[in-house]
Amino acid sequence: MHVESHHSLEELKRLERGERDARRARRLRIVILAIEGFTAPAVAMSVGLSRRVCQSWVQRYNRFGREGLEDQRGRKPGGPLTPEQQQQICTRLEVGPLPEDRVCSLRGRDVKRILIEEFGVLRSLSSVYKLLHRLGFSCLRPRPRHRKADPELQKKFCQGLPGRLEQLSRAHPDKQLRVFFQDESRFGQQGTMTTVWARKGSRPTAVRQTEYDYLWVIGAVCPETGQAEGLLSPRLNTDVINVFLEQFAGTITEDEHAVMLWDGAGFHTSKRLQVPDNITLIQLPPYSPELNPIENLWHYLKSHYWSNRTYEDYDELEQAAIDTWRLAVLDVDLMMSVCAAKYLKSADSK
Repeated sequence: MHVESHHSLEELKRLERGERDARRARRLRIVILAIEGFTAPAVAMSVGLSRRVCQSWVQRYNRFGREGLEDQRGRKPGGPLTPEQQQQICTRLEVGPLPEDRVCSLRGRDVKRILIEEFGVLRSLSSVYKLLHRLGFSCLRPRPRHRKADPELQKKFCQGLPGRLEQLSRAHPDKQLRVFFQDESRFGQQGTMTTVWARKGSRPTAVRQTEYDYLWVIGAVCPETGQAEGLLSPRLNTDVINVFLEQFAGTITEDEHAVMLWDGAGFHTSKRLQVPDNITLIQLPPYSPELNPIENLWHYLKSHYWSNRTYEDYDELEQAAIDTWRLAVLDVDLMMSVCAAKYLKSADSK
């Protein structure tokens, strides 16, 4: 164990001999043995404490010197961090791992180390997790973000969208605007995996298919009403999108006008695209799938229905897609939840 040179070995031994408190004397003995080159297990066996406790006292000494070996009692209820420190640790966690952390994700033991090194707070791993939950943090899987995404352009788009919708509302005074998000997802025999319940310590298995049949699921969802419209196709091009738009336009009532937000794929910007009169298209910023909440629908369908399974052929893929659409996508309450667009204000014009 590494020990900082706050005191010489002779000074520490003199302090140990003069220490009347047995607990502080034992902590000094831990530091002395560590300086003398004893391993953590050997130190633990010598003083009758666990290896981790011995390492923690050495860390405290490294951080604060002799004061780090004092009892940490009499704290006010509410945890070891002041409000300012709580804000600082929240900021530290939101920034993510720094180069000196040498990890790609901060785990509980990393946060424990940060508390010791940057805030001088020593806590057990279980206490660290309690602190994280108390501060409102949870261990979540990040949503993928394209490295070419432009945050400023995305922010500008979100800020300007209500104004664009207001202009469309004035252009169609006798219509009620309905905002839909559109996208396509490939569903096929290149299988995906999702989590399952299993006994602790086990490693469950599931078949992951690696064959090549697939189809395209083309969809549009209105987060406000939960209305969802879709089309299955063995291929994806401008002609297929034209068929989808024609069929989608037939679902819009006479007193409504649809505003469809979608990405800038080539078949969305083709000169051969035919847009019905009751649909207005708005293109999302480049590389911005996070602004298209129907992306959440594809994740939902894959994690709940399409993963950990095999499909014999195209017909079986098609039937699975149809069954899933009827089971999940036609549930308007579910769609309003899964495809909620927090940045989108209500598009009602009345």
